[in-house]
Amino acid sequence: MKHHLSNFIFLVMVLLAGECPVLSQRVTFNSVPPPEIDPWSIVISITQDSQGYMWFAGNGIHRYDGMHVVTYRNDPLNPNSLAANAVETLFADDNNLIWIGTQGAGMDCFNTVKKTFTHYPHQQGNENSISGGTIAAITKDREGNIWIGTGEGLDRLDPKTGKFVHYRYNAGDSTSLSNDMIRAIFVDRQDVVWVGTGSPFHNDAEINNKAGGLNKLDKKTNKFTRYLHNDNDPYSLIDNRVRAIYEDSHGTFWVGTAGDGLHSLDRVTGKFKRYPYDPVKLSRSPLGTTFTWVDDHITFIREDAVGSL
Repeated sequence: MKHHLSNFIFLVMVLLAGECPVLSQRVTFNSVPPPEIDPWSIVISITQDSQGYMWFAGNGIHRYDGMHVVTYRNDPLNPNSLAANAVETLFADDNNLIWIGTQGAGMDCFNTVKKTFTHYPHQQGNENSISGGTIAAITKDREGNIWIGTGEGLDRLDPKTGKFVHYRYNAGDSTSLSNDMIRAIFVDRQDVVWVGTGSPFHNDAEINNKAGGLNKLDKKTNKFTRYLHNDNDPYSLIDNRVRAIYEDSHGTFWVGTAGDGLHSLDRVTGKFKRYPYDPVKLSRSPLGTTFTWVDDHITFIREDAVGSL
């Protein structure tokens, strides 16, 4: 899978009048300056740990305390350093651990107390290693399992044993993962694991550009329920390439895809409600092919303190 250091550009921010309050408020942005020595060039992922520190990814990882930045990068002479400087995603859990998905070097776990890195590299032919070298999504469930989205399938890691369980697409099994290109993972309030698959990037190797789908995992059976686009069903996904999944404070379950694809999902009926661009109700950037190597898509959905999305 090609590296996509520019995919942070695609930030689609939505305000839903009628679905959540939209307040007349002035939004102020404060610049966070990069380190003067060897500054970062991009910020591709952000997370906040249990101590309140902000962590930025891209050209290494950077901890920000509101005033100062501490940077961690790969040192070829130090095996305890970050595995690679090209970082795709970050996830901070509540055990003083920062989980780091790299582009090509697998996953790292940084212990913020001991200041040590644990490496989980992809090893070709080794089923006991992580499925792929590039990691696009990481999250954690209530049982403490770490869920990892790679370009070669979904993995579940038990941090206590260090062992992986792999979930992959099987053409002969409709209850398997719908696609091995994982772009989003979300654990809802019922501890159900949802997986968004498919890639809007045209230069991803061996990728069917319209394949993908939303998947719900039954942990008891390890089987998936697939949610896919259907040309004849207006209550299906607009597009199979799922990049954003989110459950808001009201319990509404949101899914973002390529192709003007903002949806809410009724998890009882399995039906989607589509929210296409509306100049009055829904603001968004123009739909179009801004870059030739990627289709327009929603990269994240989040809720702020006053309930706006």
